[in-house]
Formats: sequence, structure tokens, C-alpha cells
Amino acid sequence: MVQLQDENIEDEEEKVITTRKKSVKSSDDPLLTFLSGIKGLSDTMKKRVQKVLSTEGIVDPRGIKALTQKELENLPGISDATASLLRDQFETKSEGSIFLSLEEREELETVREKIKTGSKALDKLLQGGVPTGCFVELYGAPQSGKTQMCYSLAANTLLPEDFGGLDSGVIWLDTEGSFSSQRLKQVLSYYEYTYNIPKGKLNTNRFMVAATRTLAQIEQAIKEAGKIIPKNKVKLLIVDSLMDPFRSEYGGLGELASRQKHLNKFLHSLMRIAEAYNLAVVYTNQVMANPDPFATAMDKVQPVGGFVLGHASDIRLWLRRATSKIRNQYDAPHARRALITDCGWLPQEECHFSLGAFGITDVEEEANHRKLALELESGLVAPSEDEEEVQTEFVKL
Repeated sequence: MVQLQDENIEDEEEKVITTRKKSVKSSDDPLLTFLSGIKGLSDTMKKRVQKVLSTEGIVDPRGIKALTQKELENLPGISDATASLLRDQFETKSEGSIFLSLEEREELETVREKIKTGSKALDKLLQGGVPTGCFVELYGAPQSGKTQMCYSLAANTLLPEDFGGLDSGVIWLDTEGSFSSQRLKQVLSYYEYTYNIPKGKLNTNRFMVAATRTLAQIEQAIKEAGKIIPKNKVKLLIVDSLMDPFRSEYGGLGELASRQKHLNKFLHSLMRIAEAYNLAVVYTNQVMANPDPFATAMDKVQPVGGFVLGHASDIRLWLRRATSKIRNQYDAPHARRALITDCGWLPQEECHFSLGAFGITDVEEEANHRKLALELESGLVAPSEDEEEVQTEFVKL
């Protein structure tokens, strides 16, 4: 009789432990916690939906907002009614009414964080830096500083908040094979040295890079990014460059319509990700020459991608080499200028910046960058002022 009572007690303890494990597991899984609050779904259906969404790279409720109603309906095992229930429940939980007052809209915009570029003049041009939740396009000729600006933006996103950064993660999609880990380390080493950041304070494990040379690889990377973004608290997604794989896989005028349709679908996918996770999407873009002899200086160099890409970009920055007057005046042979060619809330203004030995900086600081490069014990070689390219021991820009 005593043995039977002991067995019953052990069974009750096992049930309590199992229940606790389930509750802990549910609380640790934000997606499962979100699904548990939906009354219209059975427990079996909730588990099935969680499994399907996790397979599609969605481990956070915000990822549901990154999918359209049709994309949810096309997922295996999710009916039209379930897809509608997921969207309605998520939108009700996060926003309430689809309409916002002016004050509510202003509060929503103030949530956006600003990513510094490394140049005070450029930050001033952008009214504080690159805002999260927006699309920023960097276009210009080769060696205009597009990729170098991406390195500085990535570094300032990784930096701790105490040193002006966001202490957040970065995803880099490399479509041209131009990414250099050593170059990013150079930029980070400058901030560590300048700000005297303690060892281990800068978390580089939140930086993730993917070689995406084809459109299929890009789409797969975007799918897997759903798991990385919440885990690494990603606030910056870089695509360098956006149009290269599209131009490569869609050749000739006969495929132009198909290319633009595919591009439009991809851009809207990125838009929903940027909105759902409040992260900045920065992409570089190639340019083409305008043969019109009567075209203005701005119109002679045009970004590729047509109106589809132009309408998608919230901020378009045209990067190009500075005039010889500016380069000589500030002893900055690598000076560049940035012009806002299109933005709904920023004026069409221009500023100057430089490609320093440690990333983007002000034109007045390029000479100091060269001097500091000589002083550091990391073996960096100062660039020659007679050369247009910036050279170091590790990389050649």
C-alpha cells in the first residue's frame, strides 16, 4: 500500500515537471506564445502552424507581418481561414486600427533609430544618420565609396550604445564577391582605438554575411534571415549590390518585363521585413550612362533598375568623386561627395566626405586617418597621396 502511494506521488511529480517544462518552453518561444493567444485555433493546429512557420524561417511573430496573405495561404498545411486569422490577430495585437492619428504616426516615426555613417557632414545631411525602417540606395560609379560606406554603417551598428552605436546585429548579402572581413576589422579597430572600447565589449558575433551570387541564393538568404534577425537583434540589412544578379540572370530587352516584375516582388518582400523588424535596408546600385547629349550632369549618370527601384527607395544617395579644389584644400585625395537625389522628407542637398584608411570620415579628418594608420602597431601602411586608391596591408579599395 505504501509502495503504491509512493508510485502515485512520483507520477504526480513527473506530471508537474512535464507541465513546467512545457510552460517554460512556451514562454521561451515567442512564436508559440503568440499562437497560444489565438482562440480560433486548436492546440494541434497551433503546433502545426508553428512547425510550418519555423520551416519557413519565421521564429518570431513579427515575421508573419513580413508575409502577404497569399504567401501565408500557399504555405503547406495552412488554410485560407488560418492565414486570415494569423494576419488579423497579429495586426490587432500590434497596431489596432489601420488608421493612425497624426500624433500616433509621429510616435511611430520617433521609434526609428539612426545609424551613423562615420562622417558628421553626412550624418547632418541625413538628419542624424540612416533611419531604421527605411530603404536607402547608394549608387555611383566604381570606387565612388558605396561599399566603403556599408562597412562604416555596419561598424556603427555593431558598436555599443555607450559609444554611439546601436549594439545590434548586421546582415550582409554579398552579390559581387567584394566583401572583405579584414576591411571591416580595420574599420572596427579604428573605433576600438579611438573610443578606447574595452576588450570583449564589441560583439562581432552579431554580424552575419552570406555569399549570394544568384537570385535563388538571395531568396534563400532572405528566408533564413527570419531566424537570424530576432536572435541577433538585427537593425541593418545590406545588399551589395542589388541589381547585379538581376542584370546577370535577365539579359536582353525581351526579358526586361520579367526582370522588373521579379525585382518588384523582391523589393516588397524587403519592405515588409524592414517594417516588421524596424531595420534599415541599405543597398548599393550600379549606374549606366545616358547617351542624351542634352542631358544635365545629374541625368548623364543614372542608377539601373528603372522606376521600380526608384519608387521603392526612401532615400537615394548619389556618390561621386569630389572636385580637385576640395581634395587639394583639405589634403584629402580620396574625398567624395554625396547628393540626395530623391527623398520624401529630406531636401536635395550635397555634402563632402572622405574614404579614410579606417572607413568613412569627414574630409578634414582624412589626413589624420593617414597619420593614425602609421602610428598604430597593427602594420597598416599609409596610402600614397599620388594614388586615387586607398591601400592598406590588408585590402585595396
